[in-house]
Amino acid sequence: GMTSYSRYPRMMAAAGLPLAEVIDRMVSLTLSGSRR
Repeated sequence: GMTSYSRYPRMMAAAGLPLAEVIDRMVSLTLSGSRR
């Protein structure tokens, strides 16, 4: 999941990426058509 209680967002936060930034990046990559 992508809620603030899920493991993935917590791992990203521990790596220095807050959930809001992760979501922003995912949306930006999706809209740009990038396949990284």
